[in-house]
Amino acid sequence: MAALFDKGTETSWDVVVVGGGPAGSATAMTLARFGRRVLLVDEQGGTRPKLGESLPPVCVGLVKHFLGNIEAPDEVQCGVFRAAGNVSVWGTKQPQTTDFFFTQTGFGLCVDRVAFDEALRTKAVAAGTILHRGLRFESCSRLADTAFNWQLGFGPGAAVQRTRYLVDCSGRRAVVARALGGSMLETNDMLFAYAQWFETSGPDDDPYTRIEAGPHGWWYTNRLPGVQEGATRRLVVFHTDKDLPQAKMAASPDGFLQLLGSSAHIGPLLEQRGYRPLGAIRGASAKSQRLVSFCGDAWMAVGDAAQAYDPLSSQGIDKALRTGSHAGHLIHYALSDGQVAGSELGQDNHYIGQYVMQQQQLWQSYVSQRDFYYQTQPRWAEQAFWQRRRSPG
Repeated sequence: MAALFDKGTETSWDVVVVGGGPAGSATAMTLARFGRRVLLVDEQGGTRPKLGESLPPVCVGLVKHFLGNIEAPDEVQCGVFRAAGNVSVWGTKQPQTTDFFFTQTGFGLCVDRVAFDEALRTKAVAAGTILHRGLRFESCSRLADTAFNWQLGFGPGAAVQRTRYLVDCSGRRAVVARALGGSMLETNDMLFAYAQWFETSGPDDDPYTRIEAGPHGWWYTNRLPGVQEGATRRLVVFHTDKDLPQAKMAASPDGFLQLLGSSAHIGPLLEQRGYRPLGAIRGASAKSQRLVSFCGDAWMAVGDAAQAYDPLSSQGIDKALRTGSHAGHLIHYALSDGQVAGSELGQDNHYIGQYVMQQQQLWQSYVSQRDFYYQTQPRWAEQAFWQRRRSPG
């Protein structure tokens, strides 16, 4: 594989996908299954730790579509585990349990993102995608009078790449869209997530995802099934606005524990099971954001690069896989029309226009649902975090 990218060589593709997360793998896999020549570029090399996520039962079929039989003996490394349901302390002080046993699948999924993302990339390669790790997208320029629309640069030592179509799956950074002059729709959202791993040598068989509202934000926790080196691990995430004093507290070990100690349910749960902090606190933007334009001439943004959601929605992975599949289909159909010029592969293209319409509808639906759920939490109405969500911007 390395020889394809040696300096002095040039390789041409139907589609280059920048970003090796779920959206990138789903897009690449879909296109490769159609027989397209696809390059998937994963800058991070698959080693950077990522926060986990919980998926409702309705997503199980979608995950199986991409990963196959997730419960087969040879699929144990795919990074998904059964989840029994959700326990939320939101609108009232009393925990409310949603049991997945009574759904069609009977279970949801808890996701180990590192293993899950790697499993998706492996499936994409098996479908015919060419994967290259550790390449950083640096530039793109338009080509004229050629069968290809883009010339791409990936840093010193990497060969120039040419492609008919370019897909940005680089997550919230949207590096391709921004390089092409794209901009984010401005909002007043400043949500930020502060994550801390905990571990215990004692038992913890809690099969539920837990969410708890607090005066200055909300908490999420999930146990990673299995035992790592004799210890059980649990992820705890605090969500608040980055400009609030509690954000500064959450960024420090002592402050995080102080905030956790004031929670009514999640803090006591960890204390009862003997959990202790593990590693450093990680912070990441969790705000709602979207590109002003999801597509341009011969390029498209998919997944979080197009629009990223508040984690309360639990739609990140689901959206990545669904929109990746949809994008892959529509790009293939557009390329199959025999149209070569980039100007014929923009929003006016029948198939690309369908994608734009889908993205607009998804955003409108998401914003409506997000605002509804935040406004169903009536407590702490005087606190800044909740006041802002009663007047969404």
